[in-house]
Amino acid sequence: MYKVLIADDEPWVAYGISRLIDWTSEGFEVIGEVYDGASALAQVREARPDVVISDIRMPGLDGIELLEEIRKLGSGTQVVLVSGYSEFEYAQRALRLGAFDYLLKQIDKEQLRETMARLRERLDDKRQASSWVDQQLGELFELLNSDSDTEIGRFYACRETSEYPNYRVVSVHYEQPADIGDMKEIRGMGSLSGFAMRTGQQRWTLLLNYDETEPADLLELIEKRLGSASHIGISTLGRASDSLSRLYREADTALFTSLLYPGLRVARYRANEPLAGASAHLLRLELAIREQATDRIKEIVREIEQECLRQQPNAEQVTSVYNQIVALLHKYYGQDEAFPDPEFMSYSQLGRLGDPADSIFERVRTAFDRQAEPDFPIVREQVKSVMSFIDIHFTDDLSLGVIAKRLNLSLGYLSFLIKKETGRTYSEYVSFKRIALAKELLANEALSIHEIVERVGYKDYFHFNKLFKKHVGVTPSKYRKL
Repeated sequence: MYKVLIADDEPWVAYGISRLIDWTSEGFEVIGEVYDGASALAQVREARPDVVISDIRMPGLDGIELLEEIRKLGSGTQVVLVSGYSEFEYAQRALRLGAFDYLLKQIDKEQLRETMARLRERLDDKRQASSWVDQQLGELFELLNSDSDTEIGRFYACRETSEYPNYRVVSVHYEQPADIGDMKEIRGMGSLSGFAMRTGQQRWTLLLNYDETEPADLLELIEKRLGSASHIGISTLGRASDSLSRLYREADTALFTSLLYPGLRVARYRANEPLAGASAHLLRLELAIREQATDRIKEIVREIEQECLRQQPNAEQVTSVYNQIVALLHKYYGQDEAFPDPEFMSYSQLGRLGDPADSIFERVRTAFDRQAEPDFPIVREQVKSVMSFIDIHFTDDLSLGVIAKRLNLSLGYLSFLIKKETGRTYSEYVSFKRIALAKELLANEALSIHEIVERVGYKDYFHFNKLFKKHVGVTPSKYRKL
């Protein structure tokens, strides 16, 4: 069960979110509600929640500042921000800073469920990856402590005695399964010593201990032994007090980064830096999707791809941008419905595909192409089902969320289908159908206008009267006399 903390300066809003869905069935538990950013940060430090759902605008420490402070803690807590419609660009900045998602007020139950389902998948992936790393490191430390007289023991002793206090982790990928048996104990390379272990059929991970002051470049030393390696990822410099797990992940990220870009054989880890211009591109992409501008959608995705190839951000940043595009696909076209692919990925999943960046973005371009096909079978069948249901039930008091649940479609995807088919939003289309029926019923003099109001699905006569005049140009009573 993952822990959720809710932060909003309006207590009734925080309470409402905490009661909006059955958190337990979604795999979460709400551990508390706080009403300002400072209290939220204190709870993050103390309770270490897996997820924080926070309003963007709060007095003192606002949602953006809270997100930045959580990132500084390095806790891995995922942040979902809640914003108003007027704060869209503000929310885009939040995504650029690493927020998992943003939700618009008023929060829709189905939208929250969808977000939490994606969050659970992300957290499950991280937990699985962390478990694998811990297992590998456990085996490694067992070996490191196994024999103090071996070169392995010397490596461990060097860390403890600070003979050579500097070390790095190096991840190595081979095109074909490789055995670098003589690398298991690394010596005879100047001051360089260390240990290598196989971490996959085509992967080796090296822990290297060496004298950073010597003139020989680490990369030069490594390449003498790894001449046949196709890709190499190198962590930042560590010291005895540093986390080996952190350096392992850095080397892994650097390796996956080298796999993304043709011609980049060796990559050194760089701290996360947002892809310049990504938020503006993503904003333009969402606007193009809303307008169903297919050519512009593909053009913007290609621009994002070109920026990635030009700037060469690390694998985590590419994954972040990729997942934000996938989020838009799922929001407007549905998830596990018409477009089961592409799916959200962690950077390690993306890296293990071994695809360069252009192939990764080709996947989303293909998905956009598929939705643009008017006769795409799954889409046509869903459109027929949706319109048939609405045409039968438009006089019922049904919200879009209820219909989405009955038809097993996401709210965003359902909205998209209706708009694409009718050129109207759901509420506009229902109003159109009800007014059309009212005009027919007004021809029946036996029915009072109040009876007609109820038959077409309205409860308020005055609201119906105003709406009818807006659409038809005259009131119902005057229309009946025409």
